[in-house]
Amino acid sequence: MWILRLYLARNVFLGFVVTALIIVGLFSIVLLIEELDDVGTGGYDLTMSLRYVLLHMPMVLNDFAAVISLIGAVVVLGALAGKHELIAIQSLGGTPRNIVTSVLMAAALIMSLMLLSAEFLVPKTLQQAQMEKALATADQGDFVSKSGYWAQSDGQYIHIKQIEDGRTPYDIELFEFTADYRLQRYLTASYADIQSQEQWLLHDVSEKTLVGERMQQKNHDTLQWQSFLSAEQLGVIISSPQALSITDLNQFVQGLKQRGEKSYPFEVLFWQKLMSPLAAGIMIVLGLSFVFGSQRQVSTGQRITIGVLTGMGFYVFSQMINHLGFALGWQPLLVAGSPNAIAIIALLLLAYLRQAKA
Repeated sequence: MWILRLYLARNVFLGFVVTALIIVGLFSIVLLIEELDDVGTGGYDLTMSLRYVLLHMPMVLNDFAAVISLIGAVVVLGALAGKHELIAIQSLGGTPRNIVTSVLMAAALIMSLMLLSAEFLVPKTLQQAQMEKALATADQGDFVSKSGYWAQSDGQYIHIKQIEDGRTPYDIELFEFTADYRLQRYLTASYADIQSQEQWLLHDVSEKTLVGERMQQKNHDTLQWQSFLSAEQLGVIISSPQALSITDLNQFVQGLKQRGEKSYPFEVLFWQKLMSPLAAGIMIVLGLSFVFGSQRQVSTGQRITIGVLTGMGFYVFSQMINHLGFALGWQPLLVAGSPNAIAIIALLLLAYLRQAKA
């Protein structure tokens, strides 16, 4: 029986992979067409745009994991039903519970991979894509090396050695030179809160200023700094919220709360990232419910249509709930969890109706 379970689980997983290749490929083509508008800006060329799209593929996969899961499950399980393989499995002693268990094994694997991807792969690839494009289009002489990020403008230089939680610069050095290239001012700071594009609040600051022929030093707990970085330059060092891992996003939210700043949008995004793998698992089980009881009456084409329409319907419905909940100020967990909760209710209702018919 374990061989049959592994066989079913493998087919469901392969269905997810094949469907992912198709859907991610289609959306990547759309993204590439959009990126062609920026080709030629600064040093951004066709090769870099292709790399940008490639690095976005993990994010596209995670965003549409629920849709992909449902379509893949419906198509694969429908194909097995069309070939009477599900009936054959039941004739060999496999019960509907065994089939459900097999599907849940595949769902658990896919959910785990999606969670790991959201935590480790998507942040790395998306941040890399955003940094490379920002560097190429900024055309400001900025560069990133093993020692960190460097930028300059009108005799001012900034060196940021590392970025924590994708949005907080740490180990900062600032250099200001006179017109004859003499060092006028030198600042070091432990970290900075980026309050806006122009305003940074530096923490644990050591300031050295040239007075006459000597450097005078002052220490500050905090110090406001007028940033010279453009929006493109800022994009090199600050990741968009979507590019943050679940852990980094949570840390960023906690930091905002400690400073008394607005954190609601980021809390919603945190729960959405956390709930996305669960949605994929729910959709796989929902796909199984579409197949049971209709092995002979429904054609493969009809199953694919059902899967696509239901999957896209779930995606659109989720987006509507998210926007509505955000506008009305619902609790972040409620905003992110409502689509999954409604999908579970639909699953239970389908199971009840099928059992009542039996």
